[in-house]
Amino acid sequence: MPPLLAQDRLVRKEVMLGIVREIVPPTQHIGLTLVPWLEVESDDVIFDYAKGLTDGLAPARAEDAESELAQKDDTYVGQGRAALIDWALKDRYSASDVTRYREFLRMAEQVRDTNAFPLTITRMLEDFPAKLARDTTRRRRKLDNRIEWLIMTALQTGGLSYNDNKIKFTIDYGRPANQSSTGADTNSALAAGIGAPTGAPALWSATTSDPIKNIQGVQQYMYDTYGVRITRALASRRILNSILNSDRFAARSGLVGSSGGTTVDPKYLIDGWGPVAAQQVVEAQTGLTFIEYDAVYRTRPIGSNTVTNNRFTLDNTLIFLPDEGDVAEFDDTEIGFARTLTSPHPEGNWQPGFYEWERETVDPWGYDTGTGVKAFPVFGHMELTVVMQVL
Repeated sequence: MPPLLAQDRLVRKEVMLGIVREIVPPTQHIGLTLVPWLEVESDDVIFDYAKGLTDGLAPARAEDAESELAQKDDTYVGQGRAALIDWALKDRYSASDVTRYREFLRMAEQVRDTNAFPLTITRMLEDFPAKLARDTTRRRRKLDNRIEWLIMTALQTGGLSYNDNKIKFTIDYGRPANQSSTGADTNSALAAGIGAPTGAPALWSATTSDPIKNIQGVQQYMYDTYGVRITRALASRRILNSILNSDRFAARSGLVGSSGGTTVDPKYLIDGWGPVAAQQVVEAQTGLTFIEYDAVYRTRPIGSNTVTNNRFTLDNTLIFLPDEGDVAEFDDTEIGFARTLTSPHPEGNWQPGFYEWERETVDPWGYDTGTGVKAFPVFGHMELTVVMQVL
């Protein structure tokens, strides 16, 4: 026997056409692909690191003489330490929410064989589990956003600063100030390499810009300083589109000059020529792989209808990253360039990663459910990164 419908609904013949969803901005997470998980057994992690040699060349000796003793430095081996933080949040359902659901569940059980219960009971039984699932997805999304924020903020600024009026910390991962051309650059070699005055950004918005020279300048500086190749860079779509502004691409196409007083623009005359083609030219000339990144997390104050899109990284900065193979040449630890450490939690059956918990033994009787993760990014070689502002 089909479920009974109220008479007024039969008269109205209500029809539900579905839901129109808003178009959302990019929200993909790539932080854990750059700084992957590393499972550890404790919230406090200690690791050793080896410092460079005090002298790099072996001395000569006479044929019949004894060799000299090798020089040793007491600070040859140092130690680093990382502490993991527990990130978690929960949802609380009142006793009336849970009790009402259980009462409807009991009513449905009593008339299970006849199906002779009002349609509202079926709707109630469907709504509450769906609400639990939606809330769980929302909590997990916020945790994923937090991990992404930790990683990307560290890459953007070279450190982390956090203060929610309960926990406060500031971390400096050790990127030299002269490897950031956002106004803090004091090294003329790096500034000259990117074709900008000390502390100034690269002007890719100008027709006289030279993106290839700028990138090669950064690569050469980092290779001369650290012996590593820069092979990856995080960039916004705005930056990637600005590469085409350079008039050097017009010269490459062979179309230089003007027509009717208007400068010739190759992208309007050559099929397939545009920002993507220019990006491929730059990548081929520099060996650099651009990673387009415009992800945001969304916030809306309680009671407000205004949604704010917050970028994880600024849209006017290039973040250069070292080649993983070059880092592995001198660092064979599990951390390498960077890893996101995660440790066990009792509610996750003492397994690292995300965990969930439930609580339903309170008076008045209610229901709590939550999600969390113990995690924190550790950058072993932040000095191998460069941030270049592009306007």
